[in-house]
Formats: sequence, structure tokens, C-alpha cells
Amino acid sequence: MQSQREDTMKKVLVISRAFPPFFPVGYSIRAAKFIKYLPALGWLPSVLTVAEDKEYETLRRVGSEALLSEIPEGVIIHRTYPGEPSVEYLEKERQFGKKNRLAGLLAKVVGSARRWMFRSLLPDRQLTWLPFAVRAGRRIIKREGIDIIFATCPPFSDALIGACLNLLTGKRLVLDFRDDWLETPWYYSKPFPIRAIESLMERWAVSLADKVILVTEWSRKAFVARYPSQPAEKFVFIPNGCDLKDFEAARAMEAPVNPKFRIVHAGSLNDSKLWARDPRGFFQGVRRIVEKQPRLADRISLEFAGDFTDKHRETARELGLAGMIREHGHLKHADVLRLMKSADLLMAMNYEGFATLIPGKIYEYWAVGNAPILLLSCKGAGQELLDAENLGVTVAPDDVDGIERAVQTMFDRYEQGNPVKVNPAGIEEYDRKALAEKLARVLSDLFSPK
Repeated sequence: MQSQREDTMKKVLVISRAFPPFFPVGYSIRAAKFIKYLPALGWLPSVLTVAEDKEYETLRRVGSEALLSEIPEGVIIHRTYPGEPSVEYLEKERQFGKKNRLAGLLAKVVGSARRWMFRSLLPDRQLTWLPFAVRAGRRIIKREGIDIIFATCPPFSDALIGACLNLLTGKRLVLDFRDDWLETPWYYSKPFPIRAIESLMERWAVSLADKVILVTEWSRKAFVARYPSQPAEKFVFIPNGCDLKDFEAARAMEAPVNPKFRIVHAGSLNDSKLWARDPRGFFQGVRRIVEKQPRLADRISLEFAGDFTDKHRETARELGLAGMIREHGHLKHADVLRLMKSADLLMAMNYEGFATLIPGKIYEYWAVGNAPILLLSCKGAGQELLDAENLGVTVAPDDVDGIERAVQTMFDRYEQGNPVKVNPAGIEEYDRKALAEKLARVLSDLFSPK
């Protein structure tokens, strides 16, 4: 039974396929933190996401489960079938393919056709969730008296689900783009007909939305330029950030004096062709330093928390850096914060070619308030933030000379007993609670009881 306060609160349906317990924290933390703080601001969320009874082809439990404990009492989470094969089904398909040559050929054809369709014909492979989400969303809106629809993406099919529900129910729609859909390396990798269809899809969803939220000013300006017929005030900037309550202990912690110069990367790396976070250029820059000054191989430690692939290990071995690397694996959040606090240089990597993005890890590094940041990224929104707040230095991920200079400069300051430090002042603007307040104002400005 709802409390009297819940009965009088305004209600928002949050459409978020990326939601705990699935996906890494970085995918789902924005929605989860909005939901955490919105009830105290007069908005009671209901969540529409995918079923958790199984793991699916693109849905794996990878570290976000703890976020569920932050969801306030009274928030209802509605979970529906995602429309994609489960891991259990894929295993049965694999076992079927082992029966004989004909079964193997059939399993290969079916699997290849499914992967080709997902990769080549859909704006994202999660579009299979749309019919189930629209049916459930329409029912939730009617039964719970939802006032506003809030759809966060990627996956970009969430925006299409929000737009469909807007047409079916007449409820006002807010789209939240955590990443850009169009004009990215991922977008340009697709055939022209698919790009044209996706462009029409985004245009349609944006035309129906009452507000479109972007996480960087670069993205907001790109949307304003792309849709000149839409009022500029439709496009609102609400950045990513961090929950400062989670950082209180780390901010109060005394930074240790390390026997080695510790370069820390907290977060996942990958060797994807289109969403690459590949440290090869960084390794090459460090290699040049130790070639010129061999003693530094014992004075510098390269530390990684999160995914570190076999390809990256092989690259490090090829360059003679394996003995300098320490892998921490996936750590609890408190342990990650301690690792950040102990760093002398914090490394962040942007997806290659995504100028409008700011890696979310930058806000956490800033909140810890100790070491400077080395951002490996093309020029863009991330570089602007670092420069404006004096948080560190940005170097292109393939600029080996620039990486060498940046690391050497920071190391020299460390050895001289005058290490570069970052001032945490200003991070309060990016506190998750403050960002939820901005969202609540957007929702309240749109609210008009009927």
C-alpha cells in the first residue's frame, strides 16, 4: 500500500534497459542515482527495464548489483522479457551444433543470421525489447497514473520506446542521451541506408520529445545545430558526475607517499574496433621513458583495476613492460577509491574519435582530490573540462611523444618532492544530488495536471 506522501507525489516512468543488476556500473549509474534522489524532490519514479531471472546474450551481471540497494522504498521496478536469446538458449544451440555436421551447419547459419541482423539491420540489437517494453509501459502509465516519461539511452531503442509511449498515451516525454547516437565512429561504420534510417529515427524521437537532455555542452550544441527547426531551449545540459556521499571517506583520507610512482587506471579497457579503449599508445610512451632511463622501470608502477584483456597483456610483454604492470581486477567501490587516492597520476581513456564524450571516471578522479589526470582522448568535451578546471593534461591516444612528455613531467615533479595535485573545489557542481535537482526542475516545468 502506498503512503499518503507517495499518493500525492508526481510520477515519472524511467525507461532504462541499462539497469542493475546488468551491465557495468558506468552504464546504469546515471539512472540509478537520479532514481535515488528524485523522491525527495517530489517525483516518484517507476522503472521499466528488463527481466533479471536469466542472463541474456547482451545482458550479463558485471558489477552493478550494489546500486539496487540505493533504490528508495516505494520505487517499483517493472521487468519484462528483453526479446533476445538467453545464455541458456545459446548453450543449447551450441550443444545442438555438436550433434553432427548437418546440425553444426544449421546452428552456424541460424547464429550467423541472428548476429548479422542485430548488427546490420537494427539501430541497436536491443530493439527486440521494444514491443515488450511498449506493451508494459502503456499498462504502467495507466495503472500508476504516470505524469511524465523519461527515457535514457543508449541503447537508443529506449528513445524509440519513449516516443511510442508518448504517441499512445499523450504523456510528455523527456529523452536523456548519455552518448550521441549520430555522427560518431560507430554510426559512420554502418552502411548508408542504415545510417539514413537511424537519422530518421532520431529525428522522429526528438520531434516528439518535450525536452532532450545531453551530458556535455558539445553534445547539446551538436543537437541544436542538427535540429534548427526545434527551439534551442528544448535541448538541456545536465552532465554526468559522481555521488559525493560515496566519496566522503576517500576525500578525508591522507594520500600516501609511495615508494614508486603509481599510474592508476580505474575502469575497463577493451580492444573493440569501434569502441576502443586501447592502451598501446600509452605503453609505447612509457616504453620510451624506460629505454632512455632504465632505472625508471623499477620506479614506475602501472596499475589497472577493471577489465584488462589478453591483447593488452601481450602488448605489455612485447614492449617489455610486463614487470611494471599490476592488475587489481574488479574491486569493490571502496577499494577502487582507495586505489585512486594512492595514485600519483590517474589515467582515463575516451572512446577513440568520440569528441562529444567525457569519460565518467574523470568526475570520480576529481572527487577523490589528489592526483592529476592524464586523459587519452581526441580534442573535445573531455579536454575542455580538464583545461577549464586545471585537472591535468589531454593527449591523443596515439600521440606517443605527447604521452612520453606528460608522464615524464609528472614523474619529475614527483621525484623532486613537488608532485602535481588536483584541487577538488568545483566538483560539488557535479554531485549526483545536485544533478537530480536539475532534472526535477525540468520535470516540474513540464508538469501540468489535467
